Amino acid sequence: MRVNTELRRKPPEETEMAKMKGTGKSARGGQGAVQAQMLEGLHQVWLAGMGAVSKAQHDAPKLFDELVAEGAQFQADTRGSAEAALRGVLGSVQERINAGVTGVRGQANEALENLEKIFQTRVHRALAQLGVPSASEVHALGKRIDALNANIDRLARRPAAAAKSRGRRASRK
Repeated sequence: MRVNTELRRKPPEETEMAKMKGTGKSARGGQGAVQAQMLEGLHQVWLAGMGAVSKAQHDAPKLFDELVAEGAQFQADTRGSAEAALRGVLGSVQERINAGVTGVRGQANEALENLEKIFQTRVHRALAQLGVPSASEVHALGKRIDALNANIDRLARRPAAAAKSRGRRASRK
């Protein structure tokens, strides 16, 4: 790329603008030179832009590959930390959910126990109003029946034993 270095090296008094301050005739000639320099400067800017486009087209695949490699490295670096952070968040959420589930289970168990107690109380009242004996009353009645059966068995053995003893006394005589 070629840059017009003449404009930069000349002191300001030697430029065309300084010459234009003279007569009207030299001012017109100076305007043409200034325009030419401006056109030359614009042309150089245009060429610099074209060079930049050319360089971008030429270096774009290489730059693209470099950016892809750099992006992959960045993703690999950040992926581990992102996964660790995600695992931490998921772990804390799971702990909260488990704590909530445990609390709800406890409340549900308490509610079921209370419901069972209420149900048993109401059934017991209804059975008592109907005159149905309770389990303890049936159990006590069963014990009384067993005691009566034992007494009957004992009494039934006595006459048989008494008859045997009478039969022995009669045969001795």
